[in-house]
Amino acid sequence: MKILHVYRSQPDEVVQKLAAIVSEGHTAESFDLAVDAPDYDRLVDMVMDADKAICWW
Repeated sequence: MKILHVYRSQPDEVVQKLAAIVSEGHTAESFDLAVDAPDYDRLVDMVMDADKAICWW
């Protein structure tokens, strides 16, 4: 299963640990929305390519 983690802000230690637990045994990618100009076209492609997308606020 391919999992996409979308981060609204820099993940703290708890979020990093939870994302690692959820991703265990799966392929995982991440996308950071906290940058100056997120590439939303790329995000859409990544969401469409993933089996599951998890948004972390």
